[in-house]
Amino acid sequence: MTLQKDAWRAPVLLAAICLCALPAAAQTYNPLQPADVQRALEASSMTGIKIDKSEDAGEGDYVNAIYRGVNFWVHFTACDDDHTNCEVIVFDASFGYNENSTRPTLEEINDWNEYNLGKAGIADNGNPWINIEVNTVGGITRENLDDTIAWWKRMLEDFAGATNWTWPS
Repeated sequence: MTLQKDAWRAPVLLAAICLCALPAAAQTYNPLQPADVQRALEASSMTGIKIDKSEDAGEGDYVNAIYRGVNFWVHFTACDDDHTNCEVIVFDASFGYNENSTRPTLEEINDWNEYNLGKAGIADNGNPWINIEVNTVGGITRENLDDTIAWWKRMLEDFAGATNWTWPS
């Protein structure tokens, strides 16, 4: 009779052990903060990482980083008036060309857009840019953030290859 009375303890103990042993990837950021992105970028071997303040309405702070010589930014946007509780993050990079004749054409950018996620365009100065937007409403897991960063790295490499951009030495 004692065994049945205490039978509930094993499942409860097992559940408690499982919850305490969740991997870091199961961590959810809600809301996602610039420092969370900074730590994830550091873990993915990015360099030059720093957080800068934004005073723009609807914008949060942003994270600057470098991947293989490409400067990029992670903007926090769709934020509360106090620059918190941002609903979207945007990974954004621009590619400068030493020779104007080597810049991609609008047709090449549109071809890239047709077959890739994210979006690319040409700035007023003629240089191309790319970005991806990530909705963070309801939180984002560490696993999703890490995967998004890995996807961003591949996107930078794919875009550079498709536009014949020369990586800095």
